Amino acid sequence: MSTIKDFRRDTPPMTARVENTARARLLAAAREPEPRSGLWRAPRLGRRLVIAGALAAVVGAGVVVVRDQPRAVSVASVQELGERAARAAYDDRGQVPNPGQWLYIRELQAPQSEDGGYGVDVSKRAVWERWTSVDGKQEASLINGKLLVQRNHPGLGAADLADQPITPEGVLAKIRQKLEDMRMVSATGPLPSMDQRLFQAVYQLMGTQALPSEVRAALFRGLATIPGVSFTENVADADGRRGVAFSYTGEWARYDLILDPVDFRFLGTYGVTVKDRTTNHTGVPNLVIKAGTPLTLTAWLESKVVDGPGQK
Repeated sequence: MSTIKDFRRDTPPMTARVENTARARLLAAAREPEPRSGLWRAPRLGRRLVIAGALAAVVGAGVVVVRDQPRAVSVASVQELGERAARAAYDDRGQVPNPGQWLYIRELQAPQSEDGGYGVDVSKRAVWERWTSVDGKQEASLINGKLLVQRNHPGLGAADLADQPITPEGVLAKIRQKLEDMRMVSATGPLPSMDQRLFQAVYQLMGTQALPSEVRAALFRGLATIPGVSFTENVADADGRRGVAFSYTGEWARYDLILDPVDFRFLGTYGVTVKDRTTNHTGVPNLVIKAGTPLTLTAWLESKVVDGPGQK
């Protein structure tokens, strides 16, 4: 699948009003299991390098299509958001990969701040490309022209979650068991709660896997049942599109999984600190992170199933 821009790249330029109308009409016409150990890192949902050369996680599921904002549907509760998103998932059958294939993802992101700070520079944008294996165990990125392949979190794929019956309780239980099997330690303080880790694992799965519609629907409904998960309206992604988000506010930061307010497909992510925090990394000077610091800002542009990492 490709973006709307790729779809109409040979056509004459359109005004914003005509473009939005055309996009709306297009939509209407289409209708590893063993334990592993590691350091817990606060999620930076935009992709950037960290000291060890690892890459932070990105969230979301689906292919971006810009919507006409007046058609947006308001929701009254996180439960309603979960139900609407789940129903929309059944309308989008998505991509059906074969074992051994990979999902290619292209996204827009705010890059890491160049002043040595902890957050991202929301005044700038960069395009990021990555691949994740269908079994959920590996991810790959191009770093200085070389393909870096490493483990993917939480290490689950579509096949792990697709055992019948597929229910919100069932898929969350499988993810929770996987997280409990992991021996996690933190270099910066206590581990986040299981509810927060479960929320982060769900959006990671939805953002890195070509999941069957039944599994995505169960995950949407499951998100609404996790204690602490709420919804936030009128949240902008890195491409300026505004949507409604599943949100989780932890001890010091809030993360938003932004969905289109019309068809509830994934748009992007936003993360921001909600109170001051001082880091405590071994061998690294402490850094004071002020409340209101943007931690991530992303937007999905394209995704498609390919036969291996590095293919587009």
